[in-house]
Formats: sequence, C-alpha cells, structure tokens
Amino acid sequence: MMDSTVRYFENIWIEPPMGRILYRLGYKKTKTKLDDNQRERIEELIWQGVSHCHPRGAFLILPITKRTEDSITIGRHLVESKSLTELLKNSEEVALMASTIGDEIIHAIEQEIKQENSVKAVIYDSTASQIADKTVAWVMDFINKSLQKEAKELTSMRFSPGYGDLDLKYQKIFFEELKLEKLGIRLTETYMMTPEKSVTAICGVENRVRREDQ
Repeated sequence: MMDSTVRYFENIWIEPPMGRILYRLGYKKTKTKLDDNQRERIEELIWQGVSHCHPRGAFLILPITKRTEDSITIGRHLVESKSLTELLKNSEEVALMASTIGDEIIHAIEQEIKQENSVKAVIYDSTASQIADKTVAWVMDFINKSLQKEAKELTSMRFSPGYGDLDLKYQKIFFEELKLEKLGIRLTETYMMTPEKSVTAICGVENRVRREDQ
C-alpha cells in the first residue's frame, strides 16, 4: 500500500500541446492552412498564455472501507453513487487527485476581454484548458509510476464530482482530505472551485493482473 499522506507538487512543467490547442481554436490540419507568420504569431500567444499558467497538484491514496450496491465508503466518507461504485468494483483503494493552473491566467483572460482583445483571450483560454487537462494527466502518470512496483495501476477512467450521478457536494471530501487551500484552490458555497480550470478527480487502484484477466 502506498503512503497514505498527501503528496503535493509545485511548479509542474507542462509542455503545451500545440496541435490540440490549435484544434480547439478551430484549426484543422487537413482543412486549415496557416502561413508561417500566422502560425508563429499564434504560437507566440500560446506561449504567452503558458507563462501565466502555474500548474500544481496533489493526491492521496485512501482505502475503501465499505461498499453496497449503490454506495461506497472511502476512508470515513460515505459516497452515494452507483456509477462510482461500479468503477471501483475491483479496487480496494482509491486515489483522490486535484490540480490547478492558478488564477493568474484567469485574470489575464479577463484583462484581455476588458481590452476587447478577443482573439488573444480565446487563445489564452484554449491554452489554459489544455494545460489544465495535461496537469491532471501528469498527476495520474506520477501515481501510476509509483504503483508499478506493487503491480497496480489506476483505473483508466476517472470520476469528478458533478459528473454522472456523483453529486457536486462531494467536492468537500477533496478539500477536507487534500487541504486544497495549500494549492490556492477555494470552494464556494455551491461547491464550485476557484480559480477556474481547477480539477478534482477520483480513480480506483487496481491490481494489474486482475485487469488483464478480465
């Protein structure tokens, strides 16, 4: 079993996925032709957006202490969700994860909108979304590498509060266990996270042999 203390990551380096950012912006390789100057200018703005992102993350491994057909108890937290219970059917432990890219990029986007620089704002926003996605993936990668020595791995699918039948109120479990204020993440009364682009997610920890035998 992995160490059951929270692990924090500061200053995660994420290489911006240029192709995915351009695709999100509506540029498709086979249909959209960009000349060198256009591409250079867009990539310059993407890198400006990256400079405003400050990826950070955290995770914790907790045991599953009880389960029923439509609920699961993680540590001391009862979670009512048939979908999550199904996802974790082969797991004895779960990984609680969180990531953020900080609020500087959000303020930068708002500033560009105020100055009516809509193109720059859209490029910043697309860049931020992709960096946020890659930050969660980075945390999952780190956990999977740590689990290799135990012949375990995370479920390929992850669940977040507000997805499917997993109520948004379960965000408070992540804040209680991961102490997300240490990452600069805050929770509103309606269980929304700030800054935007912050992510919480839960994965099961499974034995590799068990998955391969299915």
